[in-house]
Amino acid sequence: MRLVHVNVTQLRVAATCPRLHWFDARATAERQDGRKVVSRIWRKGGEAPGCGALFHTAVERFNAAAASSDEVLAALEGARDAAGLQQALMRWFNASCIDLDAFAARPVPLRLGFIAAVQVYMDELARLAVHARAAGLPAAELRRQLFGDSRKRVDVTFHVGEDVHVHVTGAIDYVYFDPRLGKHRIVDYKLTPATSPNSDLFQVFTYALMHHHQHGTKPDVAVFYLHPTRSVREARWEEVEAKRGKIHELIASMVAWSDHALGAGGLSPPGDRTYCDGCKHERSGACVAELGHKDRGAWDRRWAALEATRGEAPDEGARVAAGAPAAGEPLADEPMVEDDPELEAALAVVKPAGERPRPAPGRGKKAPAEAPPGGARSTPAEAPPSRGKAPPSGERSTPTALDAGAGPPAARTADVAGMLLGFDDGGSPVCMDPAVLRTHVSVVGAAGSGKTWMAKIIAEEALRAGVPVLAIDPQGDLVQMMEARPRPDVPPALLRAWEELQERMEPRILTPGSSHGQRLCLDPLRLPSASELSHIANPALRAEEEEGLLVAVAANLVSLCACGGEEESQRTFLFQVLQRLPRAAPVRLRDIVAAVTAPEDLGIDEVDSLIRKSERERLARRLNTFVQGPSARLFSGGTRLDFTELLRPSRPGRVPLNIVYLNALSNDDEKHFFLAALATELYRWMITTVDATSGGVNLLFYIDEARDWIPAGGSKPPAKQPLIRLFTQGRKYGVGCLLCTQSPRSVDYNVFGNTSTKLIGRLEAAQDVERVIDWFTIEGGAPPWVAARKGAPRGSFVARWPDMPAALAGRAFKGRTLFTRHAGAWSPDRVERAVTEAGLRGPGG
Repeated sequence: MRLVHVNVTQLRVAATCPRLHWFDARATAERQDGRKVVSRIWRKGGEAPGCGALFHTAVERFNAAAASSDEVLAALEGARDAAGLQQALMRWFNASCIDLDAFAARPVPLRLGFIAAVQVYMDELARLAVHARAAGLPAAELRRQLFGDSRKRVDVTFHVGEDVHVHVTGAIDYVYFDPRLGKHRIVDYKLTPATSPNSDLFQVFTYALMHHHQHGTKPDVAVFYLHPTRSVREARWEEVEAKRGKIHELIASMVAWSDHALGAGGLSPPGDRTYCDGCKHERSGACVAELGHKDRGAWDRRWAALEATRGEAPDEGARVAAGAPAAGEPLADEPMVEDDPELEAALAVVKPAGERPRPAPGRGKKAPAEAPPGGARSTPAEAPPSRGKAPPSGERSTPTALDAGAGPPAARTADVAGMLLGFDDGGSPVCMDPAVLRTHVSVVGAAGSGKTWMAKIIAEEALRAGVPVLAIDPQGDLVQMMEARPRPDVPPALLRAWEELQERMEPRILTPGSSHGQRLCLDPLRLPSASELSHIANPALRAEEEEGLLVAVAANLVSLCACGGEEESQRTFLFQVLQRLPRAAPVRLRDIVAAVTAPEDLGIDEVDSLIRKSERERLARRLNTFVQGPSARLFSGGTRLDFTELLRPSRPGRVPLNIVYLNALSNDDEKHFFLAALATELYRWMITTVDATSGGVNLLFYIDEARDWIPAGGSKPPAKQPLIRLFTQGRKYGVGCLLCTQSPRSVDYNVFGNTSTKLIGRLEAAQDVERVIDWFTIEGGAPPWVAARKGAPRGSFVARWPDMPAALAGRAFKGRTLFTRHAGAWSPDRVERAVTEAGLRGPGG
């Protein structure tokens, strides 16, 4: 019997490009010292600083130490919200795991990349923990589930031929028991662009299969890209199990390719052009010179044939290696050639496991300016670019499977009327009247269910119907709608609809606080004037509307300043200031600063009864930083936020698609503030400009990842109330709202209560199924189709909207092909390149 030793890193390289594995095998043989040469493909792309080694080393130290930390236990016991817990974990991480002096000596790009990655990591962990605590899980048990599983080492032998066994070893980044799902979950963290998601998933699939063989678990998996852009690719255990044959075939092929590299027969490997741009063998010409055209080469398929003849279950093709080390013990694996130049520096920054942690600094103490990864309140010039708060299982991958079977027969789509959402199993089109948009639309589905895909279909159909769209893009998923799907990729039956969209859509990429697209500015502020509200005949109602708008502006400014103290007093004082400011001319932020500094000039007497002097002075100083300081980017440069202009086409027949890209803002506070200000301004425009009696749909307001902005429960981020007001009042003015969320329990009930149109994709949690039952239950009990939503295939939806034809009730359908691009989140630089190439810079760019 022949026994071959490989590790999961080598398998990842082979999955990316078989020829890389071939060259590595030959280089290993040439060394003759037993050390394996492994190409470091994580450097591909070159956009992120090389902080992967530092991150993985630090987080491994953190997870190991947190399992027995009393401070971590206390933080979990006192967890009330994700933001607070995240900061508590950050403080402990800074004090216990990082040598801040050594960290400060690292290059600035690496520090900023590391800080951004750790913030995202801790945010995910905090969200998971708060969810578990809210469900009643004791803190000690939660700590055990999150940090107590030390079974990260995997050591399994695969039987891939009649006389060949391959011993595969590896180390998992993170394995834990997810209390939300009631099952294990394996996560692999990446600090690189998501340029090879399928290969990255293949690696974590292998980890999961090995963990299953070794420990009997059936884990779900995820690849979590932390930097430079946050995104997640995930899969359930059933998908891992279904791909086990592919893993066996890759392992068998690796043996054959290695043999060929050593001149011992085997198979010549094929090439994968995806990696060519960053490959030294491509640059030198060795790839084609030594192995021929990249399409040449073969895989070893003997494993599948062997199992077919023996009738053996695929799982029997692997077994736990005899004498495998106990959990947590190091593996006796062959040494590798480590060509990561950051590794030694990482070990110098991360405190060793034996060092006793010093107490974390208290809440009131100031942290070092650059070093702590939790420095969310550092100056914007030093702060890392936040990548938003996408949920841990956020859907980011391109659901290419949606196209399979989605192209209907041409005869069934020739004269489709209304908004074409997709097709049922028989190929019949499923269409919705555009007027339904006025009643608000929610798209609900678990991660990977295709909900963003479906929401984009609705936005495209709105544009085709002549309805302008304003889309809030927190991550970079929606901005890709500026580019058309290539014509050859569109089914012939849908080409005319694709052409209509290209003829009508007028994309504009709006970037608040930056010039990556068309820059937006919030200064001067739009305060309601008497003339704008004069159409409201009822004086009491007119006064209420004016007061409500001023209160909203005051609340937004207080949340942006984040001065602490008595925020209610600050809001009351600012409301009095805004109420008295002259509005004949535009009100600029500097006018508000002057009024806060000298309120007596506006006739505000007894100021101390409204707000303490120290708080008023602090409020004035903070507001002034947005006029003169580095934080002024939201209130300077670019074009003023003006919905009348945004919704006006450049020429007749065009329909504006305004995408507000938030990912260029430096932190979540600015994102929340800007969205709150935008929602407030949208409401002001709505009640002062729109004819409420027209009966049409004047605008579709599309917000992705709604739970981050309008969460359920007592949490009140700045944008929550302004957004809820749009849902409660928008339909009266023909402003329809469209939202996406993974769980129907995660968004405030006031929103769903005002959403008459619901599209339900795949559901995973039993509580989500129960909530949907509550929505759809009529006399006689729950609809029969609800149970099938749990585990439904990707891209499958069941919908309900007002006056829906009876024939469509409860009928599952699959979303049509998208007419615009959908290929993962775009970074700010990628957005800038696309905007420039398309000539969409605009006057604010």
